[in-house]
Amino acid sequence: MTKLSDILDENSVKAIAKESIKIGNVYRIKMDEKNGIKPKAGDSSRNKYFIVLGFDSEGNAYGGVIINSNINQKIPQSMKDCHIPVKCSKYGFLDHDSFVDCSKLKTARIEKFGKWQFLGIFSLEDVQLITATIKESPNETKEHLALFGL
Repeated sequence: MTKLSDILDENSVKAIAKESIKIGNVYRIKMDEKNGIKPKAGDSSRNKYFIVLGFDSEGNAYGGVIINSNINQKIPQSMKDCHIPVKCSKYGFLDHDSFVDCSKLKTARIEKFGKWQFLGIFSLEDVQLITATIKESPNETKEHLALFGL
């Protein structure tokens, strides 16, 4: 599969990203510790489903949350409470029922947009629920949320 980054220069990819990325869009993107994702042992990154919730004032970075197959049972209950179940029957791009991790806002840089795979769009109602949940997370700060307009 040819990716945008294979055929366009970085400025063109950024321009397309700024015009096409919308709140509620879901992308499959490669994430690592720089994005707040801990890769599995022996891996440098993981492919995650990323839901866009906001963007910085320059439009160069996007804040969002990820979708996990399960809730990590080793985390504190307060973090487990920040996970919202989503059904694959509602979002056909999901392989199975999953959980939106609203415990901490993750960041994706626009430079990587050409490698992202668009999957679909979350409903406005679900985006509002996710946003409200992340605003209540004990792991999040008002300042960090404000960077992305939340």
